[in-house]
Amino acid sequence: MSSEKQVERGIIVFSNWAVFGFVGLGFLLEGVTRDEFAVSLIGVAGIAGGFIGHLVINFAFKQPFTSGETSLGLAVFGLTVLVFLLGWMFAGLSDADVFTGLTLISVLLLGFFAYVATRYGVKGSFSTFHHKHPEPSEPRK
Repeated sequence: MSSEKQVERGIIVFSNWAVFGFVGLGFLLEGVTRDEFAVSLIGVAGIAGGFIGHLVINFAFKQPFTSGETSLGLAVFGLTVLVFLLGWMFAGLSDADVFTGLTLISVLLLGFFAYVATRYGVKGSFSTFHHKHPEPSEPRK
């Protein structure tokens, strides 16, 4: 992909997440603050919309997620799970907050598995993660 196309894609991805991510995060935090599960669900839907928008952008530009996007996504997911678990164990979350956290984590996991299954197929997705890497002295087959 040309440098100009990469810049265009980067701007569109950033804009997508700026809209869907911040709106989703705003509703998510507002729902947690008010203990309103319905408001939090709007936030979860916004974050899921950002992921779907990112998939559409990748399809339009015929490019997969970059390694930086993948790393950032996994880091944010891991941090989300960690903060949720620490909050659940030590902060005494309300039932609505626990349901919100479980819903968010479930939706993110389902989105990840759906993406991998549709991108590589069920058999291919397993092979993508579970295959023997050749030793440095062995030639690749």
